[in-house]
Amino acid sequence: MRLNMILSIISIFFLLTLSACSNNEVKYEGEPLKIAVIGDIPELNNKKIHFEPTSLDEFGEDTVHISINFDAVMITPVMFEEASNDRFVEVYNNSKIPIIFFDSEKRNLPFTNEGTTYETARWESLNNGSHTTIYLSDIDADREDVWYFYLKNEKELDSLYKEIFQMIETL
Repeated sequence: MRLNMILSIISIFFLLTLSACSNNEVKYEGEPLKIAVIGDIPELNNKKIHFEPTSLDEFGEDTVHISINFDAVMITPVMFEEASNDRFVEVYNNSKIPIIFFDSEKRNLPFTNEGTTYETARWESLNNGSHTTIYLSDIDADREDVWYFYLKNEKELDSLYKEIFQMIETL
């Protein structure tokens, strides 16, 4: 009987821990956002944020559709090498919506400059310690805007997402 009670307590503790880890609630209260994601879909909980998977090819072939139907495009690490291919540089530079390079220690540089890939980029001297970069290019105004977001530890990931979403809302 005592063993059953101990097992029940362990099971309850395990379930509580599991639900706390899988329910990454982000306290973003702004306007609803629809974000196209190239790569892994973030696992977070907020009714105002809608992620929709897309591919690099779809983004490259139909940037107008993506720009009209989404507030931003997020590219995650699993896609960095492919996303840094020179054929996408023009896509990023002509996009009308912000591009989030999530968890890119090399910022936007290997994606928006020809002749380098994420793997071959050696930007150690330019490493500013940022976790995520938002990039927005305005070809007509001949200007690029870049915002950096920092993460001190994984426990602050919800705050990082909140800052990113708040910036997307203003752009």
